[in-house]
Amino acid sequence: MKTVFYEQLEWDSKQLDLQCGLIDFRGISSDINQYKLADNLVQIISENQDVDFITIKLPGDLPVVLDCLLKESVRFIDTEFVYKFDHISDVKNQHDVDFFDSFDPDIFIPLADEMIFSRFYMDDNIPLDKARKLWSDSVRNYCMGRADKIAVVYLQTQPAGMATINFVNNENITLHIIGVLKPFQRHGLGRSLMSRITKEYGDKYEVFVETQSLNKSARKLYQRTGFSLDSMRYVLHAWPKKNK
Repeated sequence: MKTVFYEQLEWDSKQLDLQCGLIDFRGISSDINQYKLADNLVQIISENQDVDFITIKLPGDLPVVLDCLLKESVRFIDTEFVYKFDHISDVKNQHDVDFFDSFDPDIFIPLADEMIFSRFYMDDNIPLDKARKLWSDSVRNYCMGRADKIAVVYLQTQPAGMATINFVNNENITLHIIGVLKPFQRHGLGRSLMSRITKEYGDKYEVFVETQSLNKSARKLYQRTGFSLDSMRYVLHAWPKKNK
């Protein structure tokens, strides 16, 4: 069974004006020969010298592979944590939250400036204006239909924060863009938003959300609202052209 997959990221490439690729993993066993897997990944990178950078999201139980890739000048960006909702918290929903199929994206475009822990902002090879464009267009796309549902939290009558919801299948949903606009932060809106989402979907679906290890406020929010760490991945960027 094939466990390693390479694909071109067309949308990312267009937004960043860089040729972007992704190495993904499915069904990787922790007892795999990690040296052989590392050699396979290095081979994939060498076969794609026309790509500006390749993202590798390496499962966290493969430290030998990580060490081998770092020795090949692959850049470590951060560790990505995946959280799973597993218990009802004692957080009270103190603000109104509504669900929509779409929402005015212009209200939430400023959230692009809050994505400073994303891999696009964290890699100094990517211009900041390109990273912001990618995130602003992503917010717009999710608000206009890429998300299956959008949860919006209000401070009084003002839309103040949002979370995008995608139904992976009949059992799982993922939350992607989650944020509260800067002028409305420190009011408990994030807690109300997450509490309302888990109340709506937590007994019908497995609910997953991911964040970066450096984003301590997001990690604290998820842990306080009933999520526990499910898995982790090392986020790496390989820049084949720079390492020729």
